[in-house]
Amino acid sequence: MNEEASQREQEEYAQFEAEQEELREIACAKYEDYKPLLDEMIKHSLDICQIDMYDLLIDSKEKLDKFISESEWQSAIEFMDKLLEV
Repeated sequence: MNEEASQREQEEYAQFEAEQEELREIACAKYEDYKPLLDEMIKHSLDICQIDMYDLLIDSKEKLDKFISESEWQSAIEFMDKLLEV
């Protein structure tokens, strides 16, 4: 019984790791597409002196970078999707 539980635990962990890898790939691909857009929006907000927008964009970039650096793939994906809706 203990061996079965251990086997089941290993399988569940392998499934979790596979799901995390898939989410990582999605998040990284979205980030590669989103980052240049975000950088351009930051530059544009400075060009037109929209400091409030600049601050919001910098906060968004920092939050997204934090999600990516901490491997919070699902949060990063949801955050980018939400920002793109606006």
